[in-house]
Amino acid sequence: MPALLAVSKGMTMMVGLTRFLFITSTVLVTVATSTLSYAYPPGSIHWNHRSILFFAPEKDQHVNNFIKQSLMHNCELKERDIKTIVITHDGFKKPANAFTQEEIKHLTTKYNITSDSHTAILIGKDGLEKHRWGEETNWHYLNQLIDNMPLRKKEMASQSSSRCSI
Repeated sequence: MPALLAVSKGMTMMVGLTRFLFITSTVLVTVATSTLSYAYPPGSIHWNHRSILFFAPEKDQHVNNFIKQSLMHNCELKERDIKTIVITHDGFKKPANAFTQEEIKHLTTKYNITSDSHTAILIGKDGLEKHRWGEETNWHYLNQLIDNMPLRKKEMASQSSSRCSI
């Protein structure tokens, strides 16, 4: 009987060790294959905010105009939980620490961005592309588009009133 008990204990330890090794290897593979460029924000399938990614060949008048208009529409952007990010082919980024070069390469591939065009993309909180446009941003249309999204409607229902009303 003691021999049978020892075998049983040994098998239980082997099963436990096998489970531990499986879980550890699964976690290591997951961590090793997930980098910042595959999800924004890191490690998230669903984003915690909406984003506008504005890609351009260089920091030109269209980039400056987008940045200026973003500041002018800051209240509406905050109310709709939108972060703006500018990335130019010649290396300008706003905010400056937004992404590494490898992450930018991944984003330009993911969103099929050419180096010679101005492309803005609205990304929803679900991480999916919602709208794409060129050099000029129609802020009124963008606000209406976002306000008609189901998640935004829920957000508006829980807010008492717009902070941006004059």
